[in-house]
Amino acid sequence: MDIVAAITDLYKDSNWKEIVHRYHDHPERNKLLWVYPSENDFSFVKKCLQELQCDRIVSIGCGTGLLEWMITEATGVPVSGVEVDKVWWHCKYAPPSFIPLHVTPEEIDKDTISLLQKNKKTALLFCYFNNREAFNDYLKYYIGSVLIIIGPHQKGIHTDPQPFNDVSDDWALYKSQEIRSSGDFIVVYTKVNVETHSI
Repeated sequence: MDIVAAITDLYKDSNWKEIVHRYHDHPERNKLLWVYPSENDFSFVKKCLQELQCDRIVSIGCGTGLLEWMITEATGVPVSGVEVDKVWWHCKYAPPSFIPLHVTPEEIDKDTISLLQKNKKTALLFCYFNNREAFNDYLKYYIGSVLIIIGPHQKGIHTDPQPFNDVSDDWALYKSQEIRSSGDFIVVYTKVNVETHSI
């Protein structure tokens, strides 16, 4: 069975664990998602969110939303997804969406700004993001204090920002974890001079 159809069937059964067990090293995994965290990786995310008192996530450039759906399933934390190019995501050639997408123009619109400023207990997530200018724009409007970057580290794949040492001095490294032995990392930052525990 085609990987997209197989994962869609597992999604319909709410079987996220089987998705990460069966497809994390599948040769066509990138059709839906760049990285497939393990159960342990999702537990790491959940623990960080609890420690930093975050009760929701906004994911920028979420693509299909498969990762975001699995985060919600694994942690109980709701995740909103933001994408650009409404025409693509609503055309018949687009891959399936696993969460409702908030589609914004290239220039961030008022609805997206409202999403970034709705709740200070919201973490901001970028997974395999590759647009520094847009990254900086989203951070400019974001009022929370927890930033999660998921991406490759020293494995010959370019992302912008990279997971380590690639954010401004406004952010301090909180915790990180390698996803399996993939060379991809989940890296959590906290905003400097913000009392994250009293948000």
